[in-house]
Amino acid sequence: MLSKFLKLIISYPKTTFLGTFFICLFLSFFAFKISVDASAESLLLEDDTDLKTFREISKHYKNDNFLILAFKPQDENPFSKTNLSKLQKLHNDLEKAPLIERVFSIINAPLLQSSENTDLKELLKNIPDIQSKDVNQTKAKNEILNNPFYKNNIISKNGRITGIIIYLKTDYIYNELIEKRNLAKNEKEKNAIRLAIKKHQDQQKILNKQNLDFIKNIIKKYETNQDKLYLGGVSMIADDMITYIKSDLLIYGVSLVFLLAIALYYFFRTWRFVLLPLFICFISLSAASGVFALLNFQITVISSNYVALVLIITLSVVIHLITHFIEISQTYPNARIQRLVLQTLLAKAKPSLYAIVTTMIGFFSLIFSNIEPIIKLGIMMSVGIGLALIFSYLFLASILVLLKPKQYHKKEFKFNLLEFCAKISLDQKKRYIIYGISCIAILVSLFGISKLRVENSFVNYFRDGSEIKKGLLVIDKNLGGTLPLDVIIRFKNNQTATNSNKALDSFEDEFEDLEKKDTYWFNSKKTRIAKKVHEFLEHQKFVGSVLSLNSLLILGKNINHGEDLDDFALAFLNENLPQNFKQDLISPFVNIKNNELRFTMRIVDSDPNLRRNEFLIKLNENLHKLLKNDDVQIQITGIMVLYNNMLQSLFSSQFDTLVFVILAIFILFIFVFRDLKFSIIAILVNVIPLSVVFALMGLCQIPLDMMSITIAAIAIGIGVDDAIHYIYRFKEEIKSKSIEEAIINSHLSIGSALYYTTISIVLGFSVMMSSNFIPTIYFGVLTVFVMILLLSGSLFLLPSFLISIYSKKAKLENQHK
Repeated sequence: MLSKFLKLIISYPKTTFLGTFFICLFLSFFAFKISVDASAESLLLEDDTDLKTFREISKHYKNDNFLILAFKPQDENPFSKTNLSKLQKLHNDLEKAPLIERVFSIINAPLLQSSENTDLKELLKNIPDIQSKDVNQTKAKNEILNNPFYKNNIISKNGRITGIIIYLKTDYIYNELIEKRNLAKNEKEKNAIRLAIKKHQDQQKILNKQNLDFIKNIIKKYETNQDKLYLGGVSMIADDMITYIKSDLLIYGVSLVFLLAIALYYFFRTWRFVLLPLFICFISLSAASGVFALLNFQITVISSNYVALVLIITLSVVIHLITHFIEISQTYPNARIQRLVLQTLLAKAKPSLYAIVTTMIGFFSLIFSNIEPIIKLGIMMSVGIGLALIFSYLFLASILVLLKPKQYHKKEFKFNLLEFCAKISLDQKKRYIIYGISCIAILVSLFGISKLRVENSFVNYFRDGSEIKKGLLVIDKNLGGTLPLDVIIRFKNNQTATNSNKALDSFEDEFEDLEKKDTYWFNSKKTRIAKKVHEFLEHQKFVGSVLSLNSLLILGKNINHGEDLDDFALAFLNENLPQNFKQDLISPFVNIKNNELRFTMRIVDSDPNLRRNEFLIKLNENLHKLLKNDDVQIQITGIMVLYNNMLQSLFSSQFDTLVFVILAIFILFIFVFRDLKFSIIAILVNVIPLSVVFALMGLCQIPLDMMSITIAAIAIGIGVDDAIHYIYRFKEEIKSKSIEEAIINSHLSIGSALYYTTISIVLGFSVMMSSNFIPTIYFGVLTVFVMILLLSGSLFLLPSFLISIYSKKAKLENQHK
């Protein structure tokens, strides 16, 4: 069947080429519509219960989405007249941005202790700020530096850096769509809402980009060589990630063309086998990208490396085919080109198909991650490399026939590298050394993998010296941290009175009714708990800024001559505080309707000793111990919790991914080789190098992150290709030759293709080291390392296993004679 089909397309090369080319061209048209998504949402688990809690609690409180702009003046005195004037102008300009709800800093921070007016009731009617006429500047500075709401929040502890909090408008449409999706009754309805969400996100992404560009242009206007401005926040990180992804995609494309062109010319010494593979690679990539766009897939931080992966795997297929074509062209120089092409395609059909299927299995295993971008990367790669195999065959079948015949010369390696590798495996003593090294590698791997951890920092996702990292570090270390975390304390509703207590007198009935009013919600129990939890959180390591109702209590004590605010004073403030100040001092920390207190923290994300999962577990345990007798519910939520859940999911899914890949490929090997021994050694040759890489990560304390999670699937997926091609060739050679001749011939033929593909892969992934995104750099380095180990396994360990198996088999046959 396959032979007839190949003969047909070879017989009509022009029709085959033009038909395939126009199909690719048609699909490539849609590639321009593929979009980039680096939002925080793209990294969250859709079925995460903590995410539902986070969204629910976010409804209770406003202004969860904000940016922080750090201002570091040259004279390190934000309170000077010149700097206050700059801040005021900056304030005014920022407020004009389209998606900004309001701006908060020392410019408009309410001051209750710095004016001549000491009557609180009168003061609340017209609360002054630092630029008010009747405010004493010295007192104002001291109040801001010591105010619990401002210190380590909008002013650094040393008073040299001030922060401007830019509150962004809430996206109510998005929240409504998310709620509708969660309430959807069936998958069809959910998918329809998901499309609506994506459409809205695309529109909002444009607006957010315009808004951030507007803010950045304002910053450029005010930033000088002396005065420094640093912008940070979740939206800022997402925007910079998108910029880096787009930059990386461009760099990958340009660099890969240049590097792979050099490598291909070095391998084949003819320009036709430089241009032909590159043409097939890029037309296949464009067509695959078009398919992804039609499937409504977006490029995320995680899937941005699909460009390099599709190019490299396509090139691997093409190199195997071209290498075999050159080999039989040299063996049969007078044969017709059609026969040479047909023989090449038929000879490589099974190993190429099995190699691609195993690679697809490797990538398909990513569906176990539970993280949508990783799942989609698995699907994208499975589809992409499937198309790569089809297009490689169709284009090579037509183009090789259309090209004029030519004498080809394969590159000979200096020092006869491949023969040298083969002879090491053939030497019994050296073969035992190879086994010994492999055993040591397994033992080291068991120890190293036990040290593997999942621990990532947003701050450390970016290169040292990059503008975003500078800004995040300034904010992280001076303005209370960058990673938001909330603690919610929910008071249980009073139980309905029992029959025995129903006979309340009129005064008690009236008092009970008063208690239900918002004014009388505050009481000594709530203020006691607010103080206890706030002070506990302040003393926790890695916690930067802490704000809560207790911050208001501290402020109230300062303005009340050292006396604590009583319940009536708090109720008075809640009733009489102007709305614009209430939204900063009370509303973010108290929700009377839901009977709860909120403690907002920012975690110092850049601290190298922070272990996020351990920190959250310990914090939860200690809070429950602290409040065990207070009859309250405790909920820890926020971006940090959601991000940690994603990381922990990565770690747990890594085991599922590995088990699935190894079992699936092992079963496929049994089907392919029809031999249990071949299947076992083919798996071992791939698992050992992969284990060494994970051990290296554990020993060097390189954390498992959202990109390195894919290394197992990629490495095994690509690595098994080498084992399949080598074993296939060896089985052909051993039919008519001795073990020694079969090994040497396999090395000199298929070994050269393995060498070419590995060099191409190494060059391809090394391009990733130029990224500004640290996980991409680690991904590139680790993948290069594992590919070199996999090549070593195929050239040293695999032949050693084959020699041992066949030597033992030969001895048994001799004994039976």
